[in-house]
Amino acid sequence: MPAAAQFIVTADALAEGDYAAPGLEVVRPDRCFPHMVRGDAAAHPWPYLRSEIPHAWYVDERDPLMGFLNRDEAVLLYNIARRFAGRSALEIGCWRGWSTCHLALGGIRLDTVDPVLADPGRRGEIETMLACAGLAESVTLHGGESPEAVEKLAAGGAGPWSLFFIDGDHELPAPERDVEACLPHAAADAAFVFHDLASPNVAEALRHLQARGFLVMIYQTMQIMGIAWRGTFSPVHHLPDPEVPWQLPHHLVGLPVSGVDFPGYAVGLRQRLLETERALAESDRSVAQLTEALRRSGLRSRVKRLVGLKG
Repeated sequence: MPAAAQFIVTADALAEGDYAAPGLEVVRPDRCFPHMVRGDAAAHPWPYLRSEIPHAWYVDERDPLMGFLNRDEAVLLYNIARRFAGRSALEIGCWRGWSTCHLALGGIRLDTVDPVLADPGRRGEIETMLACAGLAESVTLHGGESPEAVEKLAAGGAGPWSLFFIDGDHELPAPERDVEACLPHAAADAAFVFHDLASPNVAEALRHLQARGFLVMIYQTMQIMGIAWRGTFSPVHHLPDPEVPWQLPHHLVGLPVSGVDFPGYAVGLRQRLLETERALAESDRSVAQLTEALRRSGLRSRVKRLVGLKG
């Protein structure tokens, strides 16, 4: 039985303040996080914490200033991971393992990098959580900092990875540097997921991928998540909570938002152009193969004529 099956619930079983977008499979692995409590977002000093969003914001009671993905974001991350089930993924930044758990429940093989994993106590705590969730064989923990730890993993034979979740250091230039460390080890069909795009520093990393030719989209969640993808991957659709009067920070204006129509952004057109380019490339390969076959056929005919003349 898949590990996720024990945690699947319906959206109406969630606590007050939790939201999960309709159409997404909902998992609730809370029993594996005994220190998780609802935090006080209104009292938090970080300027990019969107405390005006009425969704529940969760923390570890021992570290009340460091938040988890909220329910909306965690469920979204799990459903994105499900699209890559059976494939390899890399997570940069795990904190207490909440995102790690949701990624791995999606059925991926996960490498997780975080400096906190170099501490035996913290590592042991996350290993206990993974055992509780039935994920001990699905996740490999690596204590170290990105980008050095990513490069070390790749040099040791890990990767390529198809899915990347980047939620590490949010200060410049770290988010873009993490992307640059991952790009050489990304599969042809790959997606990068970001948390905390409410911070312009993190948004720079998403725009960096867009400049590299990736398609991008953002998700209107409490802290705003984003995804950049290439290849045949199709992103998960997410409907923002209709009870919330959503606004978009200035640094994200112009980017497409899942579940919201932005007619000025031709993401559908770009996707069709990419599909056309792939079809043309396939056609070019077919023509080249046919040309080569004809060339070889012509050579065989010439050889036969020459042999006939000598006979």
